[in-house]
Amino acid sequence: MDANPLVPAAYDIVFSLVWLVVCAYAVVALVSAVRDRRTDGIRFLLWFLIIVLLPVIGPTAWFVIRPREGEGVSENSAE
Repeated sequence: MDANPLVPAAYDIVFSLVWLVVCAYAVVALVSAVRDRRTDGIRFLLWFLIIVLLPVIGPTAWFVIRPREGEGVSENSAE
């Protein structure tokens, strides 16, 4: 019996799911970068390019290297 050309092979389904997860990971990283108030101007542009051009390494770098909430001087530390 011949294989139906309309039914995708298992590797097509797996590849599509992996691609979907990578895209979602990049979108989450981009949203996180946009919402981060400490990232603006040229720093945001650089992070945007890194996240978009390096789909797995870029978002991972963002989540590992990005500034954290407690870093730096906050306005409430003077109280």
